[in-house]
Amino acid sequence: MSSGASSLRFPLPAGEELPTTRRQLTQEVISGYAEASGDLNPIHLDPGYAARAGLDSTIAHGLLTLGVACSGVEAFAQGSAYVSLVSCRFSAPVPSGQEIACAARVAGSDSETALIELDVLTASGERALTRAKVQLRRL
Repeated sequence: MSSGASSLRFPLPAGEELPTTRRQLTQEVISGYAEASGDLNPIHLDPGYAARAGLDSTIAHGLLTLGVACSGVEAFAQGSAYVSLVSCRFSAPVPSGQEIACAARVAGSDSETALIELDVLTASGERALTRAKVQLRRL
């Protein structure tokens, strides 16, 4: 596998797996994201509100989950490429305190870009994002 800015060479080999990244989305992380983004929906911040909505706990913002997944891809690129396009469907909530695992693989590549497919799973094995794809663009 490629690692490091000096060894990341386009095109990337189709099927190459990137390192799986993991991140626990604690209430502190969720609250910080809410403040930074301005999305203060109480389903993310108020356990009582979340319970009345039928949830066991508050949940992470979908864009926070997607951002964590994209950050793993950018870490893999180590400054030699950047995430230029993102697409996904938000498919399952990520409860506060749960870890997500982000696996990624190269679906295709040319001399300038690489299409990376993501599998983002909650600790309970639910797919938090479906049809998640990221395009890396060479610097």
